[in-house]
Amino acid sequence: MRATYSRAPVVAVILLAGILASFPVRGEEPKVVKPIYNTFSDEEEMAMGRNAAAEVEKKYPILQDVILETYLDHIGQKVAQASRRPQLVYRFKLVDTLAVNAFSLPGGYVYVHRGLLEFAETEDELVGVLAHEVGHIVAYHSMNDVARRWLVSRVMHEGKKAGWLDDQQIQDALQQYGGALLLFVDRKFSREEENEADLLGLYNTERAGWDPNGLIAFLGHVGQFDTTSDLMQIFLRRHPLPGDRVDMLRVELKQRPPSPGLTKDSFLFKAAKARVRMLPPPPAPSP
Repeated sequence: MRATYSRAPVVAVILLAGILASFPVRGEEPKVVKPIYNTFSDEEEMAMGRNAAAEVEKKYPILQDVILETYLDHIGQKVAQASRRPQLVYRFKLVDTLAVNAFSLPGGYVYVHRGLLEFAETEDELVGVLAHEVGHIVAYHSMNDVARRWLVSRVMHEGKKAGWLDDQQIQDALQQYGGALLLFVDRKFSREEENEADLLGLYNTERAGWDPNGLIAFLGHVGQFDTTSDLMQIFLRRHPLPGDRVDMLRVELKQRPPSPGLTKDSFLFKAAKARVRMLPPPPAPSP
């Protein structure tokens, strides 16, 4: 019993240090510091993402359209390479549902629902959402959560020491916490994590060459939409209220105005929206 109690303050200090290190400074891009309790390598994180993606894509209809896939990957890769973790292998995919939503998985997987592409009014809005989701990956938000769970249960420590951390064991660990949908897709990020992803997305969007006001405009549209709609509830269930986020981002851009001449919209974006409107309706949701 004595040994068990003695570890508790150490674990608490480790977790607190990770939280304090993530607090951003106004007018400056957040400096992401990987917490010491997150001992996953990039390769292990990508393996976790690969297994989670396989599970997600069994349950979500992925839109198979070469034109839209190429367009989304084109802008997504620009955002990814401008991020603070360009070494990951990023994949951008469209989910064939009308929900206004997007989500990311560890290791570089980003999914955009068809309804969000239709909802976005300009390309910088879509890019802002992509950059926000990449921000969650850059800041290790999902993997930090997994690491905290495994730190408490000692699974990570014993698994690495025993040398059994392969893809099958990662898949088993996913299922232990309810599967990829519960652990990643339906997980509600904390306000601090959302704010950090917003700020990382803001700076990342500008580095990639787009107007960072796009994310603000997108959130503004969300705030004006019928929030009782089932299609919008999915977005609101996973994200804090748009108004609070808009206020924070406006303050950030006031303190550090973006560079002139950044891209707001493009012909390719308009063509992509026209293309998605020509497609058959998405499949009915599974019961």
